[in-house]
Amino acid sequence: MIDLRCTGREVSGLLAALVYLAGMMLGGCEGQQRYDARYTSKMKDPPPEFEMRQDRPPTQKTLFTMAGILATQGKDRQCEFVLRRCIQEYPQFMPAYNHLAELLMRQGRANEAVLVLTAALQIRPEDPVLLNNLGMCLMIRREYASALQHFTLAAGLQPENKKYRANMATALGLLGRHEESLSLLQQCLLEQ
Repeated sequence: MIDLRCTGREVSGLLAALVYLAGMMLGGCEGQQRYDARYTSKMKDPPPEFEMRQDRPPTQKTLFTMAGILATQGKDRQCEFVLRRCIQEYPQFMPAYNHLAELLMRQGRANEAVLVLTAALQIRPEDPVLLNNLGMCLMIRREYASALQHFTLAAGLQPENKKYRANMATALGLLGRHEESLSLLQQCLLEQ
């Protein structure tokens, strides 16, 4: 059997809790509609500078950042769409070309990646990053001589970059020019 006897202190605490609950039920908390109305009435008249900003297209930085977020979420189709839009709206923004080519390479679409980087090089023909990345795509397609040409151009534009020269050495090795490849690799390693 359960003992239901309570002390005076317990009864007064229980009564206080019941009164509080009854008040909440009858008077209610501020409901969601009242809350929304209170705050949306303040938001109906945005500042004029906000109105001007909403009609502006996204910047290259915004599009590029959005593409990066989509890529980390594994949303490759959406990422590709955003990068292509970025390239269309901001054709001078080279990081978008590089990231689109990287995305295409991850998907095994080397031919499309080559087209993207070739288009970028028509705009900025002496960009060592673009040249190196195009060389990598060509190497994947087993076009070693052409890859070597692009790595050589990149290394010529930025001789302090060991990565470009190491890529040259790899292409030389794949072309069967092993002594040249070894010599260039040793040179890269000695500079470290």
